[in-house]
Amino acid sequence: MAYTFDSNIVSDLHKDARGFRPTEYFWEEWTQCGDDNRQAMWDGLLAEFNDTVAAEREAEAAALANFESQLKAMKRSGAETTQQAIKWIFHAEKLDRYDLQYGADAVAYHFGMSYQNPYRAVIQECCDQALAVVQEEERCGRSSEAERLASNQKVEISNPILRSNL
Repeated sequence: MAYTFDSNIVSDLHKDARGFRPTEYFWEEWTQCGDDNRQAMWDGLLAEFNDTVAAEREAEAAALANFESQLKAMKRSGAETTQQAIKWIFHAEKLDRYDLQYGADAVAYHFGMSYQNPYRAVIQECCDQALAVVQEEERCGRSSEAERLASNQKVEISNPILRSNL
């Protein structure tokens, strides 16, 4: 029998397949069994890994479909462009400065989409535009709505994500 297992990376395979590193019980079994049993354990982990990858792809596809349905809803509500629809979604999801500074990756993670989703470039563009508005406000010392409320100043509803629509 040809063995394909690799004791140097079995911990990584275990984590990829099951989401956590092997326990001491796994290691005890791994070190005390023969090569035939190690190969069987390896093959089982490979099968679990393939199932995990398939499940992640299905979840990412469902998340992308959900994001696209949100885009369509925003366009039905009046968004004229995909960029505007995405900014409205950002606003509805209450994405903040920290989400924006991590860009398309943070948005993909937030929505459960693949990092290589078809909207990556436009999402990054929207993040950059909205973050530029936030940074400009911080640079100019503009106070937040909460600070104005606390000081009883007139509150103007403003959202940097929506203001970056220009």
